[in-house]
Amino acid sequence: MNFSSEKLLRIIALLAVILVPAWAGAQELTVEAEDVECLPIEDNGVAWARVTNNVPDTTVRLNFRRMHDAVEDLYYTFMNPSGEGRYWGLFPKAEDQVLNRHDLIETREEIQEEYRWASWWREKDSSDDRDPNDPQDEDELDDEYLRERASLGKKLPREWLAEMDDETFQSWLEQLENEPAEYYISVHDSEGRQLARSPTRVTEVRENCRADLTPQERGEAENLTVGETALWQRDEQVFHWLCDGIVTRIDPTNVLRGDGVCRACVIVWWKKKGILLATAGTLVPVGLVSVLDDDPEPAASPDSP
Repeated sequence: MNFSSEKLLRIIALLAVILVPAWAGAQELTVEAEDVECLPIEDNGVAWARVTNNVPDTTVRLNFRRMHDAVEDLYYTFMNPSGEGRYWGLFPKAEDQVLNRHDLIETREEIQEEYRWASWWREKDSSDDRDPNDPQDEDELDDEYLRERASLGKKLPREWLAEMDDETFQSWLEQLENEPAEYYISVHDSEGRQLARSPTRVTEVRENCRADLTPQERGEAENLTVGETALWQRDEQVFHWLCDGIVTRIDPTNVLRGDGVCRACVIVWWKKKGILLATAGTLVPVGLVSVLDDDPEPAASPDSP
């Protein structure tokens, strides 16, 4: 069969239309989270990630939570592209929260006495009820609280935990100043479905951690949108993270709303006596905003000296 040059070009073009998308689809979308050295107490931290073979109409999320003994459900913020497949995103400001200690009480030959805190966390991570000790023990957790606040987060594998042996893990736990933060990066389609994610990592939260944010990052930190993953999170402050900078929330059905919880905190803060309000970079004396006080001081009588 003889083909003219024009027909041959048409065949080649048709094959390209069929084969190129198939080849592109075979390229795996991957996400790699970079190490976050630490997070400062009461200030924002930055996370970086690299996304390879991303596709159109996706969002990249920084998913995070504090390493708490009972609350395991996560929150997220959106990450920003920075060129060449790299993205950056912000954590809210971490509260000053000490990590609660629990030792595994059940006696087993393979559990060494000096590693009982590490063993408690390993047992918790592999259990469905998330309470490693017997319910009759004094160290038990509230089962109803666990069921509500670990309903989704308990399904997340802690890959970072498998990288430590018991001795290393126990030593790390004992030197912690504060609840650590766990995080991973994920890519989602326009309907919120997860397409890919990185392994979970952990980072320390401590006072001697510096937050050197760029002007762009600081601007983002003052206007954060935080996504929720569980229904119980709706009318509560982001668990063990400060309100400062959080202005918008997204519920699990992808509905955007103003953060009413943190706005209420701001109103209460304004009502406190003895505080100077800053507007447009200018301090306003308390006397000029005394109308915000519920119980203003009575005016002095004309006879007062």
